[in-house]
Amino acid sequence: MAKKHESENAFNATLAARLTGGAIGAVPPQTTVTGAMHMTAAPSGPSKSLEALLEGEPPASEPFSALSQKPVTAAYTEQSRDTIVRIPVQQVIDSPWQPRERYDETELQALGQAMKDRGQDEPIKVRQMPSGHYQLIYGHRRIRAARLIGWADIKATVVKIGDKDAEVATLVSNESQVTLSDWERARAYKQALDHELAKDQKDVGRLFSCSQSRVSQCLALYKLPDAILQLLDKYPALIKYRHAKVVLELVKDHPSGLDAIVKAVESLIDQPDLEPLELRIQVERALAPKRARPKNLEPRTITDKNGSSAFSVRVSERQIVINIEEGVDPEMATKRTLAALREYAQTIELPDKESSLKSMT
Repeated sequence: MAKKHESENAFNATLAARLTGGAIGAVPPQTTVTGAMHMTAAPSGPSKSLEALLEGEPPASEPFSALSQKPVTAAYTEQSRDTIVRIPVQQVIDSPWQPRERYDETELQALGQAMKDRGQDEPIKVRQMPSGHYQLIYGHRRIRAARLIGWADIKATVVKIGDKDAEVATLVSNESQVTLSDWERARAYKQALDHELAKDQKDVGRLFSCSQSRVSQCLALYKLPDAILQLLDKYPALIKYRHAKVVLELVKDHPSGLDAIVKAVESLIDQPDLEPLELRIQVERALAPKRARPKNLEPRTITDKNGSSAFSVRVSERQIVINIEEGVDPEMATKRTLAALREYAQTIELPDKESSLKSMT
């Protein structure tokens, strides 16, 4: 007896029932039959990305803060999902934990023009304070650009997080900024250690998703002399950690030459592209002992029989200049001078120039 052929739809239903242990003909609620294929429907619950965790969205099963690893507070759990809203620009205030202190005016103007031309690509992130103001978590450059172009409001994601999580989020979000200087990164890393957000440099690296060597190199800037640290507070991008390494070596080799070293570092304000090796050469040149120049002697006077000046002789490094006074016969003076020089020359012996040249070759 020939085997009865099932229809395609019946076959799919039968296969699904066997796989799930259900009755034939019943398709499980999580199974979607499409053509000759069957697929398990995507989970209906929300998926949680790292960005979502940083934004303060706790998982539904067991709420916790991804930043602090502590149970969230009642106030925190009130926020079920972050939403993008428009908030007044004038009500946005800076984060007290922002490591960047100076902003390039030209870059802000360019960013403002871009925002004016194509709109705001990404919302800023803020948290609302009891005062009603919105404290920045990230977006410090965008809010400044918005003020430059006269925007009244700006798109923002408003989150509910505590001080510690806000501090971590602000510090970590800045790590990805290409324009952040090594000194500003050093400030952020030191802040994380001082505020016990990380226990050591290795922990700082994990927190900021960077290498421990980078953390160590940037923190080395704190070993620079106070005068240079004061310069960095005014000009955060003045030197990189590669320059700092050279400066520390120079301070060690020339402890009494601090003024020259600081002056050389200060010159980087007008020479931002100066390489570390060039900086070293500049400092060592300034610290090299200078050869004293021979002083020009006062003119010597040679008098006649009556004591009147007949010749004035000025001697420099390898020259003798004779000034002849009025009334002296120049020709006779020349003959007598040459005769005296010849007589002196007979008493000395100079090295043979030809022999010297041969020995050099």
